[in-house]
Amino acid sequence: MKKIPYIRVMLKGEAHPMSKLTEKQVETIRELWKVGHRNVKVLAQNHKVSPANIKKIVTNQTWQHMLKWPYESRK
Repeated sequence: MKKIPYIRVMLKGEAHPMSKLTEKQVETIRELWKVGHRNVKVLAQNHKVSPANIKKIVTNQTWQHMLKWPYESRK
């Protein structure tokens, strides 16, 4: 019997079963951040996630598969 290699595939974005945000919501968060809306607590409350999650989204630590070309700068 031939052994089948196990390949681990990580689900990203909305495909992940624990995802609380949609790609459209992430785009909205990033656009609001770009135009100067810097109140992380308000963004978090509006999207029902933690402020840490919002901070990771705007610094491109999460939802990296949605970066546009050329890549958005990390500030």
